[in-house]
Amino acid sequence: MVRLFPPLALTMLALTACGQSGPEGTRLAVTIVGDSDGPDSVARRLEAEATQPTLVARDGSGQTVAGLATSWRFVDDGHSLILRLRPTKWSDGKPLVAADVVASFRRAALRHDPLVVRAGFADAADVVAGRLPVARLGVLAPIARVVELRLDVPSPLLLGWLAEPGLAVVRDQSKPYAARNFPTLGAYVGSGPAERRVLKRVAMAATPETRPAQVIITSNDDTRAAIVAFGAGTQDIVIGAGLAGLGEARAGARPDALRIDPVWGVYGYLVNGLKGPTADPGVRRALAMAVDRDRLVGSFGLAAMQPAESLVPARAGTAATIPEPVGALPATAVAAATPLPWTRLDADARLAEARRLLTAAGWTADHPLRLVLLLPPGRDHRAVAERVGADWARVGVILAVTEVEPAAYVRLMARGDFELALSDSGMAVPDAAAQLARFRCGAGAYCNPAVDTVLAAAEAADPTVQPALLSQADTMLMAAPPLVPLFTSIRWALVARTVDGWIPNRAGSHPLSRLAVGGEQ
Repeated sequence: MVRLFPPLALTMLALTACGQSGPEGTRLAVTIVGDSDGPDSVARRLEAEATQPTLVARDGSGQTVAGLATSWRFVDDGHSLILRLRPTKWSDGKPLVAADVVASFRRAALRHDPLVVRAGFADAADVVAGRLPVARLGVLAPIARVVELRLDVPSPLLLGWLAEPGLAVVRDQSKPYAARNFPTLGAYVGSGPAERRVLKRVAMAATPETRPAQVIITSNDDTRAAIVAFGAGTQDIVIGAGLAGLGEARAGARPDALRIDPVWGVYGYLVNGLKGPTADPGVRRALAMAVDRDRLVGSFGLAAMQPAESLVPARAGTAATIPEPVGALPATAVAAATPLPWTRLDADARLAEARRLLTAAGWTADHPLRLVLLLPPGRDHRAVAERVGADWARVGVILAVTEVEPAAYVRLMARGDFELALSDSGMAVPDAAAQLARFRCGAGAYCNPAVDTVLAAAEAADPTVQPALLSQADTMLMAAPPLVPLFTSIRWALVARTVDGWIPNRAGSHPLSRLAVGGEQ
């Protein structure tokens, strides 16, 4: 089916031609707290949404809308997506053509961007791995304003992945352009240091898609200072990159200013399954069983936060069913694909079974298991750890906490030098395959070849079959979990009364360019 949308005002106008230093309009001041400086940081994502447009975009409610493509339709039983480009020019005056999209996506594959694989482009996995030339990637330009995306298997999540900043249409940045003259399609241009980015609207006139004339994105690790600045009116929005800072935001700001996104993801503790005491599957299972998630979630009093007993926020299909055909699965994988028995036990039975598993592993009251949890700074993370530690103490596990800065956390995780570590896997696209792929052999401190076999079958399966296979893989993983799931992910923000257009949503999508400030419509 063809979807048509009103044009986005993406035409680039030269500011100097108007004889002014910048477009007229309002300013939006945003502070991000608790953010990392990596490629997936909230600050970088928000800037990219404004400065690097994608074929498909997200609106303020998380829904996919037109971006550089005005319409699209699936053909060949869902194995191809045809997109028609809107008439748009780069900032150097050259028209956008389909070959630009092909070149941009090929560069993403050459830099090993996982989004190319997650989107499901034909031959993407082999191209990214270097087993096939980049010309084999399933992205074509049949005519100047039409892009064809070919898929290995139909994907109902493709449009969501196309809206991700990593699949923005950009020029080759290796060419010798001066930074300020680099050709772009963006409605905003950014400048300044990483901790304070200033985005200026290129077009003189505001539109529903590009409202503020200027957006200032500041990164600040001091949550309290950011909340004080918000209360004083010098900041329009404060965004928490994760759970950290939520308690201070609830205590230090007006209740009507706090907004909570029920993000698709799981907050929990990664468990090292390759070395140390947690390499024992029984120990990992005992840790997952011993947590009272209802009491933990109840202590926060947030409807957006729900207990999680699975690696995927919401299971699809039935774990006990293996549809046909699914390829050649090992008998051990089939036998493991049964509903988790411990999820059906009451609290007392869970604790008893957890104690039995720990005793079988050699941990007793006289010889208790001691574990260290890596956490980023934040009172809220420590509060969760204290409650989980109290639950584990009931089965003879002593938990210690070590706070590390984000850079140190990344180094320790890369080396596999941890026993337990915080994981908050919120994703804009509700893709169970991408979530479970984090636990494939070679991806981290865990390996279960039987699970990899099921995940490989799921990746090649028809969309009607895939959910049951993914549920099966989730069940197999939770039999000896690589992560102790605690609750569903959330994101918090403080939004001033003068800001219009902020809508909580599961994608956590809030394009700053679409927000109205100070009554601007």
